[in-house]
Amino acid sequence: MSVRTILVCEAQVPFVTGGAEAHVRQLVDALRQRGYDTELVSVPFTWNPKEEILAHAAAWRLLNLSESNGRRIDRLIVTKFPTYFARHDHKVAWLIHQHRAAYELCGTPYSDFSHVEADLGLRETLMRLDGEMLGECRRIFANARNTATRLATFNGLHAEALYHPPRLAGRLERGTAATIAAAHRVRRTRRSRQCAAPGRCGGPTS
Repeated sequence: MSVRTILVCEAQVPFVTGGAEAHVRQLVDALRQRGYDTELVSVPFTWNPKEEILAHAAAWRLLNLSESNGRRIDRLIVTKFPTYFARHDHKVAWLIHQHRAAYELCGTPYSDFSHVEADLGLRETLMRLDGEMLGECRRIFANARNTATRLATFNGLHAEALYHPPRLAGRLERGTAATIAAAHRVRRTRRSRQCAAPGRCGGPTS
């Protein structure tokens, strides 16, 4: 069966825009440019208080995204927690991150999870559910090796590291390390000559 319709899922944190948001929007744009009918699905997410986290995960689990208005959705691409709780029989993950406060950040100043009984119980539940929900995916990619390593360490799942191309990827040229280093040397030399010219880069004016 050929793939024509794709949904990309995003956990939206109101008033916050960063790398994850750029990631999913550029993915949607790239898929559309390649002829796929693609839509972005966003659901608001907040982790404060942390007792609400499971409710937000449950909201995604209630979503069956296999069809829309009688039209079959061929693929579902999920990204970060808790988008991968959504239901689809051909779900693929490009994992940006899980809820890291419950993972390796637990007990650090960067997490509201500590090593107390209540937090440990919630942490164990989140890890178990992450394993089940991501385990439903036909394939799992990760945005970095660190993300893939975290998934393997805590959930026992394999992910292939798939890096998002930089925004200027279309202007990059293939070359060996030697040719790239040589190009940098040429640029530095040109810059040095420009700065040595009168009135340039603080150079002498007379």
